[in-house]
Parts: sequence; C-alpha cells; structure tokens
Amino acid sequence: MSIESNKNLISKYFEAVNRGDDEAILALVTDDFEFKSMHKNPEFLRISWGKEQFAAAPRLMSGQMNKPLVLTPSLVIAEGNHVAAEAESWGEMKDGRVYNNAYHFLFTIKNGLIAQVKEYSCSFTAADVFGGTVDENGQCPE
Repeated sequence: MSIESNKNLISKYFEAVNRGDDEAILALVTDDFEFKSMHKNPEFLRISWGKEQFAAAPRLMSGQMNKPLVLTPSLVIAEGNHVAAEAESWGEMKDGRVYNNAYHFLFTIKNGLIAQVKEYSCSFTAADVFGGTVDENGQCPE
C-alpha cells in the first residue's frame, strides 16, 4: 500500500469510530487486530482488545454521552506500514461532565488493513471521567 492509501485508511477509521459503526470498523481491521492502550496507570486503563471488543467500544462509550464521542485528528504522518496521528476527543457525558482528551495513535497497516493501534492519551483525564463507568475488562456497560 502507498503512504496516501494508508493515510486514507486511517481517515476512514476515524469516520467509522465517530459514527460508532461496529461493522465499518471491523471492515477496516485484520482478523488478528490488536488495540493496545499504552497507559501505565491506573491499571483499569491498561487495555488490550481484539477486533470485536474494539469495534464495540465507541458505541458503548457514546452510550454514556449526550451525543457520540468525536475524535478529531489534527496531524497524520505516514511512513512505510505505519501511520501516526495526533487527535483530540470531545464528548459531553450524560451527567454534564465533558470528556476532552489529547491522543497520539500509532497504527500498523498490514495488507491494506489496520493490524494494530497503540493509543497514548492522558490517563488522568480518562480515569477522571470513566473511572467509575468501566468494568474490570475496561469495557463500558451497555
């Protein structure tokens, strides 16, 4: 795949995540896909998911919000089979709190699909908003 093809794939990824579209997300990832949160602490944010858990996460998170969570990429850089993206999230929780976090994502592309996503973000912000709303597997309840 070309650099531009890889960047276009990541653009489609952000669109699918923002829609909370499980099927569209699944169509963009490999069968052995891995999502890995790179948080060190707190422990409940150290997440490693396969494709089904990951595809459901945006929809489940958005279920706790007045409107779906929006991830807005600000910079996307690609080289070889890797794409790096800076992004910001915004979502208003049903209790009125706002979830606004900064991210760096590192994507690994294999055969035109996303094989791995490593997410780096502010764990304090995530824990502050989602600390009491995820289960022991890091999943948001339906």
